[in-house]
Amino acid sequence: MKRISFSLLFALVIYAFSAKNRSSHQAAFDAGAVDRFITRQIAVQRIPGLALAVTRGDQVLYVKGYGNAGSGQPVSAQTQFYIASVSKSFTAMAVMQQVEAGKIDLDTPVQTYLPEFTLADPTAASRITVRHLLNMTSGLSENGYAELQQPQPESSAERVTSLRIARTVAPPGTEYHYFNPNYGILARVVEVVSGQSFSAYLQTHIFQPLGMQHTLNAMTFQEGNQKASSLASGHLVAFGMPIAFTERSGYIGGSGGVITTAEDMAPYLITLLNGGSYQVQQLVDPESITVMQTPPAGIDTNYAMGWVVSTHNGRPIIEHAGVYSNYSADVVLLPGEGIGIALLYNVSSLPTNAIGQPQIRDGLIALLPGGEPQPGRFSVGMWAAFTALLTLSGGFLALRSLLRLPAWAQKARTTPVWKHLPGILWTFTPALMLFWGIPAMTARFGDRVFGFINLYRAMLGIFTWLAITSVLGVINGMARIILLLRRPGQIRSQDRPELQEH
Repeated sequence: MKRISFSLLFALVIYAFSAKNRSSHQAAFDAGAVDRFITRQIAVQRIPGLALAVTRGDQVLYVKGYGNAGSGQPVSAQTQFYIASVSKSFTAMAVMQQVEAGKIDLDTPVQTYLPEFTLADPTAASRITVRHLLNMTSGLSENGYAELQQPQPESSAERVTSLRIARTVAPPGTEYHYFNPNYGILARVVEVVSGQSFSAYLQTHIFQPLGMQHTLNAMTFQEGNQKASSLASGHLVAFGMPIAFTERSGYIGGSGGVITTAEDMAPYLITLLNGGSYQVQQLVDPESITVMQTPPAGIDTNYAMGWVVSTHNGRPIIEHAGVYSNYSADVVLLPGEGIGIALLYNVSSLPTNAIGQPQIRDGLIALLPGGEPQPGRFSVGMWAAFTALLTLSGGFLALRSLLRLPAWAQKARTTPVWKHLPGILWTFTPALMLFWGIPAMTARFGDRVFGFINLYRAMLGIFTWLAITSVLGVINGMARIILLLRRPGQIRSQDRPELQEH
């Protein structure tokens, strides 16, 4: 009896100690610290509006809106946002539900479900499987089909047939290339095997079971703008100033059509971190969640199925970002701690996406176990000051060079033409960068092909600087060419060193 009593006492002590530890771990979440951090960041990073959801285990820890939603309304937990490419995880879940139902096999060619699917190379098309589409290893890329520069489809069926002219840039299953239409094709596969429209499928099989009352899916921006009753106004950014602007038209079904709220994202985060279950609902099996969050073997990529798998200061994370021209989102899962984070923004720009959002995301990851976020060394506000200075100085120098044309023309009368060529060519450099350099670098190094308007919206400050210096530079360069052609004697022997006597 003594032994039994001692064992029971020991067990009670261990239980009490572990319970205390669990309690202190749960209490580690500091809502005040999160609130202060976000409040400061939206000012420093020039964010007009933001909504945040944080979950742990099966609990919602924090849901709150910050800033302006537009029309004088504050952002709330029920304010709707486009989440752009974060939508791909919903598409992947829909596919896995149909895999579990026995209607889709991941390694079966897409043409089994969509006989009309073909490419410029029919043989390559016949080898693309559902898994290839989910992993972005279909061999399709924007360098083989510039999606945003093509006529935009209006349905998932049109999305599939529009790809008949697309070229593959690699054999299917060998390389990773991020390509939005991969998920547009998957949306059509779900429609065909389920007998429902893709939007109706998501509504009945994901949104409703999770109680996502303010969430919907749109196949085009026009449809989304019409159906979303509490959609935050999107913003571009010029020199750190958010400017309300409507999203461009285009097709977004399967790859980026979900419109949701911070409040609705909370149960979705819980589902993803709890083996596909939420309360009494089991949306997908735990094995399906594992498949969705595992990158393909043998390929240089950390992209899984609608998720990117990586680490943050040694902590494993599963994440995906979403970017449109005036909306953006970040969703981060910390499987080790069972923590989920959803950040929804009604703004998008190069500095916001590359500087502001990563600092907010990383700061929250550091805060959640009770740590301290690292102070940012460079902010969107600093970027705004830099681009403003660049624009003013560039415009001033180009204008000064233009005003000095008479003096330059006087000097050019007695100077060989070839000595002026480098300077004349330099005046055309801003225009060359504006219309060719930036688009070419984006396609070469980013594997993405954006139209001029899309790039302009993403980099208003940089493009304003280049536009001003381009106009002044072209005027300057053309004027110098004309002055050289009209100078007395045209090209004389002293202009050509090889004809001079030695």
